[in-house]
Amino acid sequence: MIYDFCNTTCHLLARILLVSLVILCVNGYTQASTKTDLNPDVINIYIDSPDWWMDLDYFRTEIPFVNYMRDRADADLHILTTTQSTGGGGREFTINFIGLQKFKGQTNTLKYTSVQTDTDDIIRKELARYFKIGLMQFVSQSPAVGQIDVTYKKPADGQNMSKPIDDPWNYWTFRTRVRGYFNGEKSYKYNYLNSSFTANRVTEAWKHYLYFSISKTRTIYDYGDDMSYTDDRRSNYFEGSVVKSLTTHWSLALQSYASKSTYNNYDLSTSFRPGIEFNVYPYSESTQRQFTFQYLVGVHYYDYHEETIYLKMSGQRFTQRLNIAYKIKKPWGSIYSSLNGSHYLHDIEKFNIRLQNSIELKLIKGFSLDIYGYMTFLRDQLSLPASGASLEEILTRRRELETSYYYYTSIGISYTFGSIYNNVVNPRF
Repeated sequence: MIYDFCNTTCHLLARILLVSLVILCVNGYTQASTKTDLNPDVINIYIDSPDWWMDLDYFRTEIPFVNYMRDRADADLHILTTTQSTGGGGREFTINFIGLQKFKGQTNTLKYTSVQTDTDDIIRKELARYFKIGLMQFVSQSPAVGQIDVTYKKPADGQNMSKPIDDPWNYWTFRTRVRGYFNGEKSYKYNYLNSSFTANRVTEAWKHYLYFSISKTRTIYDYGDDMSYTDDRRSNYFEGSVVKSLTTHWSLALQSYASKSTYNNYDLSTSFRPGIEFNVYPYSESTQRQFTFQYLVGVHYYDYHEETIYLKMSGQRFTQRLNIAYKIKKPWGSIYSSLNGSHYLHDIEKFNIRLQNSIELKLIKGFSLDIYGYMTFLRDQLSLPASGASLEEILTRRRELETSYYYYTSIGISYTFGSIYNNVVNPRF
């Protein structure tokens, strides 16, 4: 009887909640249908920025003299922001103002560069400021220009805006990091520790990069009855490269890496390879489009932790690699596609081919398509241990297993409809 009473009560509460939500939605729809906060005298904009910098509530608050559209098809102006890393550890934001409808054919581009120590709040403030500056070209053509004022911060006395910068670090930047992850429950525990060091120097003529990382992972599975399994993994990794800019389309590079991995059966794996790259488009356009061809040839040395399926404890091999990549970001979306292939020179049948694609398309008003996936075909697993893997190692993916391919794919579509206007900021809940 108690169960029936509780069951009936839960059903009743669920129905009350459902009716309440319907009433709230209808009320909100009625209010939205009869009242709007939009100003017909200002322009309609659509902001298209990377998700991690897309603080629309902040932009709505700081830039109230425009209407914010949900879809670019309803906007007078499309603000497209692309980013890329700088040598100092910051980011360069390229802000493209693309006129639509009544502003069709009008464009403007601004660049803002953050520094490594800038917080998210500083970055969003600067982005909002640059948005305001770029908007003036278009707002000046609307009735809202009568309510716009312009301010100027005069430099302090004796301050030279074009003063040359004395850089005691000579463009070098360094970063150290230590982090750990710990989680678990009664029958499972996972601990991860990692420390890393990064150094890089970037100028127009040269690009230097160094990275070193040490990681340790321990996973404990408790089966009960005093039975448990502990999975310990360790990996060390070093990577370095030097790149020389030749022309607006050509570059030369030297790459090197060294690693230690229990998963891959390496006590030591090292590589040294020079290479050349050609970009069909000028590197100055890299935030919006790239079409690159890379060719690298080098030597690899391996020192194995266990004897391999080829009865080797060490080995030296020469390899060559070809990478082709295409990337474009436009108002209608973005496409990234790459094809990478490599093989050992002593045996062309020991190869590795990887195809990767990422597509984000705004097909029609309100309708978007997202596709991501990669597929790798491989015949170059020279480090597989001859002893094979135990059942626990297979289930926990502790060791690399023999395979001829692996893949990952995701696809999604979305359709948004309803009101195209929303200038309201409401942070509740």
